[in-house]
Amino acid sequence: MSDRAEIETRSAAVVDVRFPERIIELVAVPYNEWAPVEYKGRMIEEAFNPGAFGAIQNRARRFLVNLEHDSSRITGRVNALHPDREEGLVAELRIRRGAEGDQVLDDADDGMIAASVGFGALPEHQRWETRSRRRIMRAFLDHIALTFTPAYEGAGVLAVRSESTPNVLTQPEAVQQALTPNLDRIMLDRLVARYSHV
Repeated sequence: MSDRAEIETRSAAVVDVRFPERIIELVAVPYNEWAPVEYKGRMIEEAFNPGAFGAIQNRARRFLVNLEHDSSRITGRVNALHPDREEGLVAELRIRRGAEGDQVLDDADDGMIAASVGFGALPEHQRWETRSRRRIMRAFLDHIALTFTPAYEGAGVLAVRSESTPNVLTQPEAVQQALTPNLDRIMLDRLVARYSHV
């Protein structure tokens, strides 16, 4: 399937960081959330249908995790995938030991990084609702990366748990503080300006 579908990347949010286990739980792809994305040199809106990744949980441990889609910067592996959760494709990432892995855990705990996926979708598994609005009905996962520039505006850190830190980010106001609407707006404006001639 991957030889016919172009690999694309999209970013989402960290949900939970478990330091003792070195696990980051995150929403890799939210379902039914429209997001502005770049597609073949132009800006469109895109959303994934619930369950778009099928029974991927059976292949979870096949996927490695890298930084910023750089396959030479492996920072861990996928421990588990939950494609049927209401919020989207949820992934549990086990982060490797060492200085870079420790920094990744700290950045996730501080709400500075998010998930990003590389995926492919065949033409017959996409539905164009308008010329600039695409719904992904079915997709295959190519990889998961951690990034500083998430694509989904509504994504943010929902909970942080460790032995030494109380769980303070479960309150709605804390969730709102973790969001970066100004940064998201700046990034969107830059992309629109970059591709306005298309």
